[in-house]
Amino acid sequence: MGVDRIDSYLLHGPSRGAGLGVEDWAAWQAMEQIHESGRARLLGVSNVSLDQLEILCKDAKVKPRFVQNRCFAVSGWDRAVRVFCKTNGIVYQGFSLLTANRGAMASRQLATFAQRHGCSPAQIIFRFAIDVGMIPLTGTTDAQHMQSDLGVLAMQLQADEIEAIECMTG
Repeated sequence: MGVDRIDSYLLHGPSRGAGLGVEDWAAWQAMEQIHESGRARLLGVSNVSLDQLEILCKDAKVKPRFVQNRCFAVSGWDRAVRVFCKTNGIVYQGFSLLTANRGAMASRQLATFAQRHGCSPAQIIFRFAIDVGMIPLTGTTDAQHMQSDLGVLAMQLQADEIEAIECMTG
């Protein structure tokens, strides 16, 4: 890549649905060596369940500094993992907040919140993510969408709106 050091290095998900396999530990230990050499500043993991994250934090020499998980309204917006991250000083990054939640995006309740705030349902979801402690990740390359995404920094949801979104199931 032509660089001596990278800011973050991510294990893109465990090799199995539950627990961590030998391959996962081999990959993490190789990442730890890169981190310890100074070539990677932060280590993180993606697509991880709560039990996998707990195991990793308990047994790894270098703990993950961030978690990047797909967030689904139908499964509580990954609340248990978010709570663990907050408790353990790990940054939670939510991705696919819009595409993984088409039902929530189309809900009457979200449309009402968007109308109340003069914005789009997507902006409501991104603001919600920030309000519950997530860093919302977006993959847009469209300058207008980027500007719209950044517009959520100037708005604020009400506590009852945050709770209602937190409790959405689809």
